[in-house]
Amino acid sequence: MTEVNDLLHQLNQESRTLFQERQVILSFSGFLNRLRERPSHMVRNSAQYLYDTFNHFGSSSVSQEGHTRWRIFDIGTHKNVPIVGSEAVQDEIYKIITGFVRQGYSNKLLLMHGPNGSAKTSIVESIAHAMQKYSETEEGAVYRFNWIFPTDKSLTAKAAGSHGPIGFTGDTNDYTSLREESFAFLEEAKIASKIPSEYKENPVYLIPLPHRETLMRRWLAAEQNIPESEVEIPQNLLLAGLSKRNQLIFENLLAAYDGDLAMVLRHVQVERFYYSKQYRVGVSTVEPQMSIDAYEKQLTMDRNIANLPPVLHNISFHEADGPLIEANRGILEFSDMLKRPIEAFKYLLSTIEKGSANLPSSTAPLDIVYFASTNEKHLDAFKTIPDFASFRSRFELLTAPYLLRPSQEAKIYEQDLKALAKSKPIAPHTIDMLCLWAVMTRLKQPNPDYYDSKYRALMSRLDPRAKIRLYEGQSLMPAFKPQEEAAIYELRKEINEEYTNVVAYEGRFGASPREIRSILYRAIQNPKHDSLTPMAIFEELERLVKDRTVYEFLQLEPRGKYHQPQEFIQTCRRDFVEIFEKEASSAMTLVDENQYEALFNRYIEHLVAQVKKEKIFNKSTSSYEQPNENLMKDVEKILKIPGPADKHRESIIGRIAATKIERPTEAINVTKIFHEYLDTMKLHYYEERKKQVDDNFKVMLAIENGEVLNYTKEEIDLAETTYRQLETRYGYTRSASAESLRFLFLSRTQATA
Repeated sequence: MTEVNDLLHQLNQESRTLFQERQVILSFSGFLNRLRERPSHMVRNSAQYLYDTFNHFGSSSVSQEGHTRWRIFDIGTHKNVPIVGSEAVQDEIYKIITGFVRQGYSNKLLLMHGPNGSAKTSIVESIAHAMQKYSETEEGAVYRFNWIFPTDKSLTAKAAGSHGPIGFTGDTNDYTSLREESFAFLEEAKIASKIPSEYKENPVYLIPLPHRETLMRRWLAAEQNIPESEVEIPQNLLLAGLSKRNQLIFENLLAAYDGDLAMVLRHVQVERFYYSKQYRVGVSTVEPQMSIDAYEKQLTMDRNIANLPPVLHNISFHEADGPLIEANRGILEFSDMLKRPIEAFKYLLSTIEKGSANLPSSTAPLDIVYFASTNEKHLDAFKTIPDFASFRSRFELLTAPYLLRPSQEAKIYEQDLKALAKSKPIAPHTIDMLCLWAVMTRLKQPNPDYYDSKYRALMSRLDPRAKIRLYEGQSLMPAFKPQEEAAIYELRKEINEEYTNVVAYEGRFGASPREIRSILYRAIQNPKHDSLTPMAIFEELERLVKDRTVYEFLQLEPRGKYHQPQEFIQTCRRDFVEIFEKEASSAMTLVDENQYEALFNRYIEHLVAQVKKEKIFNKSTSSYEQPNENLMKDVEKILKIPGPADKHRESIIGRIAATKIERPTEAINVTKIFHEYLDTMKLHYYEERKKQVDDNFKVMLAIENGEVLNYTKEEIDLAETTYRQLETRYGYTRSASAESLRFLFLSRTQATA
């Protein structure tokens, strides 16, 4: 028990310390002190707060397409799942929010449209999660207020002036000034009634408008160190600000106190709040099946209402509720918005424009940044209705396509792979092959007529596999010559943007992450495989492509080599065979692989020196020498360079220069830039020893089949070494290595059949 008591004591101390540090409860005078110290932070509207949230967490990098990557999407949703890719959408959201800040209010709904599973809802969840995290910081503190009315035991008083007591009972001869102490810190037992502000209004609106403007102008001028005449007062501060209920309470108390504002403000308890999607504080979601976004109900039996002083009994108290009210001062998401009948959200036309919503007995003052999501089918139908033009002026349409780079797609499933790895080992390249197939189903065939005439023939040869290599920044050889590759890379921006502003944009169709996730979970259950291997994935893909009636992307008409999911499986098979053969050959450790890099680095060194007409320092002779032409020719012979050597060497220099321009702060990594040449050099070596490699593969399979009698100890040792190297260097289990070897031999047999 002692340990438990100590733990409870520690938790209690930490809780009290955190509560006091965060200043969760303030009197109105305490709020004014904070307002004076940091006026711009304390009066932010929802758009400004969202803008500050983005900037608080900052950006981490710029994508290949030139879009900013914002860290709030690395933090991810409340489940700590980051948003992979989608930088273009992130950028657009930030730009629109920036526009709201400049104009002083948000007057449009951000409608994200895209195929199912393209992270539209997750993007909003990430923003909400970031707002929650930001509101827990000192910089992100936000406040609302409550009305506090004490019991007769805590206060015996009457207002000064002719109106007499405001309704609290007690000895009228024994009272103290209402100005002496705020009721904000009263114990719960001494509070007769507590009326929260359901709209979470900023307490600054309790300062009457003329005085509010004067004070804010003075304090903002001091904060910004500029003359008061140059201060731009935020537009939201020039509005009335209070809800009808709060305004009536304020006016009745002010009348009861003969206009003594200090007396009224004693009843104000300022409370810090924290954004939360789970508890619907400043963040809310309207689901498609919901029909009411805001409503009122009259309060009659509520204890807080029953214990109000008589001076407030003439007010008809209504409580507003619903997603609109919950989201005030934050964000509201309409999930699958266009699944709802149009009449269900027509009110948004005026609500978004005016910043308010009409309720039965009042007008709700709203300060919300609106988000929505929809799929393309519903958006296409929505565009045909007569009212679309009206909605279009209030909507910002943001395209959220599927990802078009397998390396990004693979990151989506990192959490899934961690969970699946508890059931079975996962072989290398399993998720890579699946993501490669998924992305190929999403690509569109380049239209040669879109490009300059001199590039049309080149574009007609850009197949799905080559297009993915282009998007990934990889080499296009040997399918394209060096000069052709350079020309295509010059067109990369145009290729990226070819289908950007069209209805059938690239990434609108194809396999969704939900389907890919389903394939993963089915493949892990395949009893034929001890590990989750690419072969298990290929089996599931073969099953999937047979069911054309279920998946829309399987019904697309083939265009050239595009929209051919069955053929894409074969492409993935060939890719895996090629990769595994290289890895298994390398795992034989017949040669130190560093020698390839050393030789190629020497080649680059001599080539650059030749182009620059410089000499090279020879460490062995301690002298400067001319570039070695024979060395360069030998390497180029291994690389099987087509065409004149001069053009090839110019393309090498061009790639180095382009890399330096693209990433000026990074050191030149020759191995990374020219990895395909290193692969060619490795392949050249193993082709010279192909028989030895193939014989070793056969021994490896024989060992697994228990057929080792016909092999020497040296052959068996080499096979065992290869198995160990495949595991330690590449991550294959023994069974996954054997299965991959069988697949390699089967593929060879089928290729020669």
